[in-house]
Amino acid sequence: MSEHFAVSRSLMRLASAAARAARREMSRMQAKWGLPRVRLVYHPAYRLPEDPLVDNRRGERILEYLALRRWIDLGTVLRPERLRVGDLLRVHGADYLSRLDDPKELERVFGGRPHTTEVATRLLEAQRWATSGTVLATSIALRYPWIRSPVYNLGGGYHHARRDQGTGFCAFNDVAVAVDRARADGFSGKVLIVDLDAHQGDGTRSMFADDERVTTFSIHGEAWDRTPVARAIDVALGPAVGDETYLRTLEAHLDEAFVRADPALVFFLAGTDVAIGDPLGGFRLSAQAIATRDQMVLERAKGTPTVVLLAGGYGPDTWRYTARTLVWLLSGEDRPILSSDEKSLASFRRIRTSLSSSSLSNAMEGQGGDELALTDADIYADLMGKDADPRFLSFYSGYGLEVAFERYGLAEHLRSRGYHDFEISPEPPRRGGGQGLRVYANATKHDILIELLVDEVLVDGARMLSIEWLLLQDAWRKPPPGEPLLPGQKHPGLGCLAIVIGMLVMAAERLGYEGLTVVPSHYHVAAQARRLFAFLDPTDEAFFLALSRATHGRTLFEASKALAAGEVVDDKGVAVSWKPSRMVLATGENLKARLASAAYARAVEAAARELRPSRPPPEVPRAAASSGPRDGEHG
Repeated sequence: MSEHFAVSRSLMRLASAAARAARREMSRMQAKWGLPRVRLVYHPAYRLPEDPLVDNRRGERILEYLALRRWIDLGTVLRPERLRVGDLLRVHGADYLSRLDDPKELERVFGGRPHTTEVATRLLEAQRWATSGTVLATSIALRYPWIRSPVYNLGGGYHHARRDQGTGFCAFNDVAVAVDRARADGFSGKVLIVDLDAHQGDGTRSMFADDERVTTFSIHGEAWDRTPVARAIDVALGPAVGDETYLRTLEAHLDEAFVRADPALVFFLAGTDVAIGDPLGGFRLSAQAIATRDQMVLERAKGTPTVVLLAGGYGPDTWRYTARTLVWLLSGEDRPILSSDEKSLASFRRIRTSLSSSSLSNAMEGQGGDELALTDADIYADLMGKDADPRFLSFYSGYGLEVAFERYGLAEHLRSRGYHDFEISPEPPRRGGGQGLRVYANATKHDILIELLVDEVLVDGARMLSIEWLLLQDAWRKPPPGEPLLPGQKHPGLGCLAIVIGMLVMAAERLGYEGLTVVPSHYHVAAQARRLFAFLDPTDEAFFLALSRATHGRTLFEASKALAAGEVVDDKGVAVSWKPSRMVLATGENLKARLASAAYARAVEAAARELRPSRPPPEVPRAAASSGPRDGEHG
C-alpha cells in the first residue's frame, strides 16, 4: 500500500511539473506572439557601481530568474534609448542639473559619501538611463491601452528628487519626466501615483503639488514633507510596521485613492525596502505580504494603463520579491522564491539527508573496530567530531568533523584563503558548561582561524544550542586600505559565517534542538546575524530597528563607529549604546509560529513607537535634523 501511495505521489509531482512547464511555455509564446501579460523594460546601462548597500544587478537578477525558468524570452524585453538632456530640463532646473558636476552635490545626492569622478558619472548615467526606461514604459502603456497589462521598468522610482534638488539616492525624478513627456506627446488624462516604497515620495509630492491632474498616494514610515497638498494622500504608519497593520491600511485607502484620482494612467512604485530585514527600510513585511500588496494594487489598476517601477529595495535578495510578482502576472501562480540563505540551508539539508544509514552501512562493510572508523555518528557529524568519550555534544567525533568540513565546503573555503594545512582541535567539555572548538592555520597552533564555544540552554522552555562565542578571522591577512576593521576585530573576517551558521543549524536539527540562539555583544554582530536570526523579545527587535533608523544609510562599519562614539542619542540628547539581547534561529515549529505571529508584530510596533534615537548630521543643528530627508537616506 505504501508503495502504491509513493508511486501516486511521484506521478502527481511529475504531472504538476509538466503543467508548470506548459504554462511557462504558453506564457513565453503569448509574450512573443500574442497579448503579453506583462511587458518589461530594461537596459544594461541601469547597472550601478558597486555599493555595499545596493544590489547593482537587481534588474538583471530578475530577468535571469524569469528567463532561466522559461517564463520569458529575453528577446521580448524592451530597451530604452538614452534620454535627451532637453527632457530633463523641462522638469529640473538648469542650475541644479549643472551642479551635478560638483562632487559635493553628488555626495549629498548619493548617500553622503564621496565618490570618484568615474563612479559619480556612472551613477548619473545609470539613473539617466533608468529615467529613460520610465519614459518608454509610460509611452508603451499609453500607446497600447487595449493590451491591459502592466509595463514594468526594472529600475526607476527616484521619488525623492525635486525640481532643484536631488537627495536620497535620487538625482532625477523619473515619474515627473515621464508625465511631462507623455503630455508633450498629447496625453491629457489624470494620473495616480501609488508610492509604496518604505519612504515618503516627498520629491514627487512636491513636483505635482500644484497639479490638479495628479494625485499622489503614499504609505510610508514617517513624513519627510508636511507641506499641505490638496491631492496628496499620505499615510505615515511609524516604524517597524508588520503585515497586519500594513495590509489593513492599504485596503482602507487604496480604493479611495483610485476614486479620488479617476486615473487614466497609474504609476506604481513597488518598493521592496518594506521587507523584514531590509537594511534601509524600517518595516517588517513578510514576502507573502509584499506579494499580497502587489496583487492588490495591480488588480485594482487592471484596465488602466499602468507603469510599475522598482523604487527602493536593498540587500542581495531584494530582487526576488519583484520576481515573485512577475511570475504571478505571467502564470497566475503565487510561488515563494527562497532567499540565498534559505537556499543554502536547503542545500545543507540535502547533503545531510544524502548521508543515509544504509549508505553508511555499506561503506563500513569489512572494516574492523578501529577507533577512527566511520560510524553513523561520525558521518552525521553535521558540524563537529570528537575523538573519544566524552564526545562533542555527546555525539560528534574528530573524524566526523573532518568529513563535515569537506562535505559542507568549509575545508575548501579555508584552502581558498591559503590555509592548506589547517588543524581542527575540539576541546573537552568545560566544568561550567559548554564545549569549544578551534581551527588553527597550521600545526604550530599559533594563529587561530575559528574559535567556537557552544552550550545547551533552555529558552522559554525550548531546548536550544547556544553560540556563546564565535570568532572567524583571516589571521594571515591585513586589511587593505579603505577596509577598516569592525569593533573587536584584530584581523579581517574569514568570509565563512554563512557556512559555519549553516553547519550549526544542521547540528542543532540532527541533535533535536529547537534552534540556535546567540546574544550578540556588538550591534554589527546583530546586524549580520539578523539575516537568519530574530530577536526573541519584541522590544529588542524594536530597539534594533530604532538603531538602524538612527544610522540610516551608513555602512555597517560607519553605524558601529557612530554607536561606539556616542553619536546616536535619544530624545533627551543622551547617548544610546548597544545592549546585548537574545536572538534565535528557530527550527521548532512552535517558536517559528510565535516569531511570525501577528501578536509578535503588534508588540514590535507598540515598542517601536516609544523609541526615537537619532543621529543628526554633524553640519546640521540637532533641532533641524528631522525636518526632511537626511543625507544617505535611500528611496
